[in-house]
Amino acid sequence: MDKLLHEMVDWALSFLLSLVPPALGAIVSLFYEPGLTWSGRAARLWVGVTISYFVGRALGAVADLHPYVLQAIAFLLGLVAYRAAPAFAAGVVKAVGEAPAMLRDRLIGFLPTKKDPK
Repeated sequence: MDKLLHEMVDWALSFLLSLVPPALGAIVSLFYEPGLTWSGRAARLWVGVTISYFVGRALGAVADLHPYVLQAIAFLLGLVAYRAAPAFAAGVVKAVGEAPAMLRDRLIGFLPTKKDPK
């Protein structure tokens, strides 16, 4: 059991550490975007991290690059990822902005209503 727990902690730690370069790149890119709302910033950060993480992993699987080079590529991808996919970023920002109202409407739909007597 201890070995399994140790392996799970190692996996989780390596996963979180692999997200650092893309996240830093995405955070740096947010400094160059004035006038964003907090939901827009969060959505752009998510887009930058997600795209750079998966593209960086795919590039690492295809090409035999040094880990430092892969981290630099992930940082750069995080820096420009939301610019490369503006429609995707706009859709995510819209979905994040509309999610609270949509969730509220769905929850209200589950509440019982009074029946009108005829």
